[in-house]
Amino acid sequence: MPRRATHPKLTMSVSRIGGRQSGLPLEAMAMLGPGGFAQLLIVFQRTGLTLTQTWNTANTLESKVELADSLAKGLKAEGIFSFLPATQARGAKFNLHFKQSNFHGRAFFDLLKGPTASVDAVIGHEGFLAGASAGYDVNKAQVTTYSAAVGFQAPAYSAAVTATDNLTVFAASYYHKVNDQVEAGAKASWNSKTGNAVGLELASKYRLDPVSFVKVCHPLHVHCWVQPVRVAAV
Repeated sequence: MPRRATHPKLTMSVSRIGGRQSGLPLEAMAMLGPGGFAQLLIVFQRTGLTLTQTWNTANTLESKVELADSLAKGLKAEGIFSFLPATQARGAKFNLHFKQSNFHGRAFFDLLKGPTASVDAVIGHEGFLAGASAGYDVNKAQVTTYSAAVGFQAPAYSAAVTATDNLTVFAASYYHKVNDQVEAGAKASWNSKTGNAVGLELASKYRLDPVSFVKVCHPLHVHCWVQPVRVAAV
């Protein structure tokens, strides 16, 4: 039976043939979206290997190959290849994700545009975090973007210092959960390209009851939210 999900701006219908429930490694799905957009997906899965072929109403063909935990534990490699018959446009991307308990690194390569590479990594130890990202253009033979960040996270509070936009925009932020009703935060930012002015933002949140709260920000803004209560039908 088709499964449908509705949203004010999105309507989607998914019909499946085969798949894990039937014991077959091959699964076919049809997805419908707003404006008459539709796509057909064919997925083949084996241990550690997933092949996905997509064809949509924009007449775009896309093939995706994924290898998870096959080359090394925590390593996922994927190749994405696209073709648009109307313009003969082609795309080829290769991505790597490597995740361990205290490390998460990613690398994205666009093989036909540039080629370009984008990498980022985060390491953590006992609440301390440090991360960096960089972009490289092969044709220009130079690093095009880079940024870095350090932080500390605890159950009741967290703090971070970031340097983005090629280490020209700096920001320091702090968040503190005082108790179950009160939360507060602050952020200071400075753009070295625009002068010596430092931007300052302050915010506080007070929970009135389990379904509503008030949030005050600086520059002065006062917001009040009432969370909808969901009733599940039995």
